Amino acid sequence: MIYDIVIVGGGPAGLTAAIFAKRANKKVLVLERGMFGGQVATLGKIENYPGFTSVEGSELATQFYSQAKAMKIELKADDMQKIEDGEIKKVICKKGVYETRAVILALGSVSRELNVEGEKEFIGSGVSYCATCDGAFFKGKKVAVVGSGDSAIASALYLKNICKEVVIISKYPELKIKSYNESVLDKLSGIKIYYGSLIQKIIGHGKVEAVELDTQKEPVTLDGVFVTIGRRPDTDALKNLLTLDEKGYIVTDANMHTSRAGIFACGDVRSNSTKLIVTAASSGAIAAAEAIAFTN
Repeated sequence: MIYDIVIVGGGPAGLTAAIFAKRANKKVLVLERGMFGGQVATLGKIENYPGFTSVEGSELATQFYSQAKAMKIELKADDMQKIEDGEIKKVICKKGVYETRAVILALGSVSRELNVEGEKEFIGSGVSYCATCDGAFFKGKKVAVVGSGDSAIASALYLKNICKEVVIISKYPELKIKSYNESVLDKLSGIKIYYGSLIQKIIGHGKVEAVELDTQKEPVTLDGVFVTIGRRPDTDALKNLLTLDEKGYIVTDANMHTSRAGIFACGDVRSNSTKLIVTAASSGAIAAAEAIAFTN
């Protein structure tokens, strides 16, 4: 089967593109290696998405997914490995090869790692990158949130309602909160913050038991580490195919065209993206319109 448009990524950008392409009567496939709805599902309350005064990220992600399902858009769980360009392009994944006339890349981004000893070893056994996904596993336990920005603070406040004790480990001498105000500080009361500190090593036997900090003589005992230090583009497989910026994000023009004809990009994976759900969806609609025109 040759598709008109294969969309890689099932978050707001990818699913928006799929909805528009399907409405144009195109043969569409959406590939997603994680969860459909994207990283939106890992967020807490969202209050800046039009049409919702306040909505949980998991609910909004479900709405995106449900609309795509209702439209009978073909959705497959698969992980892209590379793309072969040509008049008919091949999206090569772990489970299969998908041929298509156009590709829309809505890859989003992945969590940045600490790159310290013990981190990879304890993923799934105390190390997590998503508080809303894994917080329930740490009910009544002590955990650390690593990070200084809004996402880290949101994770700490979420975990505070579940865990016995929450600490924050910030490499900066102060928090980097964009919405910095007294109410945020009030909510953080009772949460110990290790300022100007870096994790040197994560310690444990089969599971996380402590972390070594460069500012503490003794390890800090705890049961879990939630890493919230930002995200990076998931574009390693595209380095020899598309023009990327110095940080690895895909360079596009205003109409979501990449450096290769028939390959478009949208959402957070684009260079200079605002990293907002509403702009991700908008760019998905633009990418779909351009892909539709390309395949007509």
